[in-house]
Amino acid sequence: MRQVAREQVGGFTIWRGITPRYEVVLVKTGMGVMQAEAAARAIRDRGQFALFMSTGCAGALAAELVPGDIVVATAAMGNHSHGRFETDRDHRDSVRRTAERAGLRVTSGPMLCSPQALATAEHKRAAAAQHGAVAVEMEGASIAAEAAERGIPFVSVRAILDTADTELRHAGRFIEPQTGAVKPFALAGYLAAHPSAIADLLAMQRMMRAAQTSLERFFAVWCSTLDR
Repeated sequence: MRQVAREQVGGFTIWRGITPRYEVVLVKTGMGVMQAEAAARAIRDRGQFALFMSTGCAGALAAELVPGDIVVATAAMGNHSHGRFETDRDHRDSVRRTAERAGLRVTSGPMLCSPQALATAEHKRAAAAQHGAVAVEMEGASIAAEAAERGIPFVSVRAILDTADTELRHAGRFIEPQTGAVKPFALAGYLAAHPSAIADLLAMQRMMRAAQTSLERFFAVWCSTLDR
């Protein structure tokens, strides 16, 4: 994006940038269903949108997915208050082609939106069996619901962070639940008490790097082709 400006809207950080034909508004929702709902409401008066895209990381529910894989959702499913929202087929096909042009492994399938992180392999297997989803995240259904209410096409593009077998028992102890930011003092205290967790956290760092790299590659291509 060019001519990028940063501002605060309703307590959320947003970035506005342009391409030759479009203005792009990037909203940092933070983690969770409620955060995503509030973020979507915060931009209701920011103009008319041609597309809502949910993006970020996701956890694998399908065994074949590995960190850095891209999942293009065919639907966003909430397992509580939200229902099932189909993604826009034309945009879905377009972003899948974009991922392929970026040289990324890409999978399509239903995406589960969970109100809490699925921290164990057992919980992930149960969610996959119950919902038939290939991956899980915590914001997409809220964004999809807002898009549906406003008559705006919706698409979801997520990079896999953790595999279906990855255990995430440590992270909840030092992650800020609303923003996803690491709490440094909590992390230091936790590692002092649990030094064996260091290996798991280094593995998580590698997974995060793989997911981040894939998203960077995807959006480098997507932004360059927006105006075509």
